[in-house]
Amino acid sequence: DAEAVRFTVARHLDPATASPTSWVYGPIDHVEVIDPMTIAYVYKQPFVPLWVGLSYSYCAPVSPTAVAKYGDQFGRNPVGTGPFKFVSWQPDQGITLARNDEHTWATPFYSNTGVAYVDDATYVVIPEDATRLAALESGEVNVVSGTDSVPVDKIRQLEQTEGITVYKRPAVGIYYNYINSKIKPMDDVRVRKAMNFAIDKQKMIALVLDGNGTPAYSPVGSAYTAFYNPDVKNIGYDYDLDKAKALMKEAGQEAGFSFDYLVIENPVYRRIAELIQQDLAAINITINIQAYPVGELFALAPKAEHGMTFFYYTWGDADIVYALVKNGQSMAWSYVEDPELDQMLEDQRAEFDQAKRKDLLFKIQERVVDQALWMFLFEGIYVAAMREEVKGLTLDGVGFHHLQDIWIEE
Repeated sequence: DAEAVRFTVARHLDPATASPTSWVYGPIDHVEVIDPMTIAYVYKQPFVPLWVGLSYSYCAPVSPTAVAKYGDQFGRNPVGTGPFKFVSWQPDQGITLARNDEHTWATPFYSNTGVAYVDDATYVVIPEDATRLAALESGEVNVVSGTDSVPVDKIRQLEQTEGITVYKRPAVGIYYNYINSKIKPMDDVRVRKAMNFAIDKQKMIALVLDGNGTPAYSPVGSAYTAFYNPDVKNIGYDYDLDKAKALMKEAGQEAGFSFDYLVIENPVYRRIAELIQQDLAAINITINIQAYPVGELFALAPKAEHGMTFFYYTWGDADIVYALVKNGQSMAWSYVEDPELDQMLEDQRAEFDQAKRKDLLFKIQERVVDQALWMFLFEGIYVAAMREEVKGLTLDGVGFHHLQDIWIEE
């Protein structure tokens, strides 16, 4: 009801909650309860991507009763209103769900707006790539889906495997490294540019992704067709070792330096890190790879102790750059202090004239690229692999599958 929504927003915005996703609300002031089933989101100023954030699970209403009952264990005892009921959760092993027969009111966003097709579902955790794919091929699991769960270098093999179907679509977003401008000598833009020129993105895509990707040149992914600035490629970075060495010399860093590199623990990401390690060694930069599960990375990155942090995003609007670039935001791990850039990031959120917003976002991209705040790597793809009896599985714009749309053909 309306009170649950008001409670959710207040909890999400409360500094004590320390949510890394509260930025999705934009310049909100508060939520007002109009009547038991009506609420008003009250804003301090206009906010263009309002519905993008509110449509994500981050902003989904939570149960005030469950929060009060479970306290800091609320996250381990999920309560919701969806097409499936929570049954059990074994950390690092899996989650079991059962169909919710009362769920008959899904939005037209889903193919199936009625009761889910399958009676129950179990999500299992299989950390090793080879073991996970073997489980799929043997029929132990029906589907492999989720971020990087299908190794990109095995897609070709799976497509040629009898009884297996592969679903692919371009990813919305990019893979990149934050370059920490607080750590010397990376406070020097020439050093940050040299690091970008030293990276062979085409080699990375060929060797690690088996060709399943394209080079990234901007903080805004090319999938955001209305707001992607193709001209940044002209000021951006393709592999040029001579230019990288010249910039290091100009910056007085020919002898090189070293730093710690924070990476998400994942076989593909580790191989990417190792290639970056090799490429940077050519300009006398030594990096110490430190790989952690994504939850631990989120705890470590804000400490600003690592010279570089690997990351990627998927999001429904180009406003994502606000969270990832604006100084002081929870995921702006380049730590640049640029008031003019910060103002443009603020202004594009409130600009309803699409042409003017596009101009602001183009300038933002040019500034981020010219200042080499990130090391731009690649744009990837979303992939799911499934047994041929699995039907109805697709991946949406941010790579999620929707369980209520899936059925098993016997």
